[in-house]
Amino acid sequence: MSDTDFDINRIAAEFVQQNIENFYNTGKDVLKGAANAIRLRLNRSYKEYLQCVLARYSRAKSFFIRDEPTYLYNFYVPMGLTSKGQLIQASVCALESLNRFVVITGTGGSGKSMMMRHLLLDGIKAKRVPIFLELRELNQTPQSLKEFIYSTLRQNSFALDDLYIERALKAGHFLLLLDGFDEIASAIRKRVSKELIELAKVYDQNLICVSSRPDNEFSGWSSFSVCAIQSLDLGQACELIEKLPFDPDLKAKFLQELKGGLFKRHISFLSNPLLLSIMLLTFGQSADIPSKLNVFYNQAYEALFQRHDALKGGFQRTRRCKLDIQDFARVFSAFAIQTYDKRLFQFTQSEALEYLEKSKRILRIKFNENDYLLDTEQAVCLLIEDGLLIAFAHRSFQEYFVARFICDSKPEVQEKLIEKYRKNFFADSVFDLLTEMNPGLMERCLIVPQLERLQKYLKVKRKVGITHFLRYLKSEFRTIEISDGSIIGTHTGRETRYGPLVSFALRHWGNLIDFSFLKNDSEGDIYRYFAEKYDPEKKDCVIHVSRLTYRDEIVRDLATHGNFFSIHTLESVFKLKDALLEKHQEIGATLDEILLR
Repeated sequence: MSDTDFDINRIAAEFVQQNIENFYNTGKDVLKGAANAIRLRLNRSYKEYLQCVLARYSRAKSFFIRDEPTYLYNFYVPMGLTSKGQLIQASVCALESLNRFVVITGTGGSGKSMMMRHLLLDGIKAKRVPIFLELRELNQTPQSLKEFIYSTLRQNSFALDDLYIERALKAGHFLLLLDGFDEIASAIRKRVSKELIELAKVYDQNLICVSSRPDNEFSGWSSFSVCAIQSLDLGQACELIEKLPFDPDLKAKFLQELKGGLFKRHISFLSNPLLLSIMLLTFGQSADIPSKLNVFYNQAYEALFQRHDALKGGFQRTRRCKLDIQDFARVFSAFAIQTYDKRLFQFTQSEALEYLEKSKRILRIKFNENDYLLDTEQAVCLLIEDGLLIAFAHRSFQEYFVARFICDSKPEVQEKLIEKYRKNFFADSVFDLLTEMNPGLMERCLIVPQLERLQKYLKVKRKVGITHFLRYLKSEFRTIEISDGSIIGTHTGRETRYGPLVSFALRHWGNLIDFSFLKNDSEGDIYRYFAEKYDPEKKDCVIHVSRLTYRDEIVRDLATHGNFFSIHTLESVFKLKDALLEKHQEIGATLDEILLR
């Protein structure tokens, strides 16, 4: 359907007409008045609500489209989903056939929020009343999740009382789209998670869809299926580029390069919608794609700061603030870390100006805050207007500039910030970026000291034994489930867990010790071994870790065959710690020889 064919009033009217009897049967016992009067009231309430929601979510801004919200399908390319190896179409009917409760995961820039908008529009066809909930708004309100649902309906002109809403929820009228679970502040995340699971239990006839970056949290959501957004293939990448408003000649050259092998050579970057879009922006200046993500974002920033606007025929945007490119970035880094610290991704203008004033004091750089804020929105485009609020053009830009701030800070500040944010290993890409920028800093301030703490906690002196391994299992997992060809651990929720650190360290530094998972068994063989031994009748085997002793056969099997759940992994990470210590001693000795002798 094209933009011109998308008639909000007609779509809302047709939807209500098709579903009015269902609404009436739900509300006739709780709404006062004659049958026709009730129908008219329901007709008006649902129609006004859908008009409001469709007007708001059928159009959007994006990294490239900043001035006016644009019809979603003018720039959105539908992408598929995968769940346990199964390919699933991104449609309400396909998801409902999988499970009424679904988590959609994807890395930064993979298109999660746009897919949720797509599902909202698709939900109308599936005769579901969509409720779009931006979960980051819970950071600013004491409301429960259920209260948030009610207030969202009211804010979008749903003029029916709470008793009717309760009946409609019980009847399963709704498609609940909860966008951005990963943007919920850590202080309230556990509460919201509990409320969400309870919501699915009490109102189990609705379709509930949550979007988030990947998170181990979801392993404990037993009633939810987890689906991952598929990366772009070459055809989808070309389709997206063709839809973007950009200089036609540059687009044609870029498309030619993509099809000529560029996409295949750099698939890890160019299969991500955001990074693909950024590459188009920088393509006019350099056709070289760096291998490191932080260099990629730096090129994007330089292109945004210095560019002639390819969207507007070479028009040069004038900057009001006269800071050079380096000082402008330093200010934005200080601004980014203040908002990141409070888990803010959007804010009012007055809040933005307050953070810029604090940035001025932190850096002792003189500039006019109002001019700077206008430049970030209109000239450099790192921020965008989002209704009455201001937001980052994309959350990944916030993370990049946070990493820059930490990297450029004094050593004592670096240590404090790394310690403060280390729990965010998998929540965002700050530490991945920081590792690229300054691996030595991460080794000294995080990896080595934390692995030493783990070794002390497990009481490992020389060799990792079965009792050390069991202690590690109990600190990390409540249960281990062997089901459907996989081994899934439900985490304890303790902030002192070391599992994310172990995974992070081996992912980034494993090559230093030639680390690989157990070589004797393929992943499929391992899963098959455990499934046949502990889950032969396919009834799902759930093992409560706190009840295990080192004599239990499952402990010894995991220690030997469990890949990430194995003694091999623990031995490897402690070997890595020793290698890093040795590396830094050698570097220090070499510097002494070069500089001091």
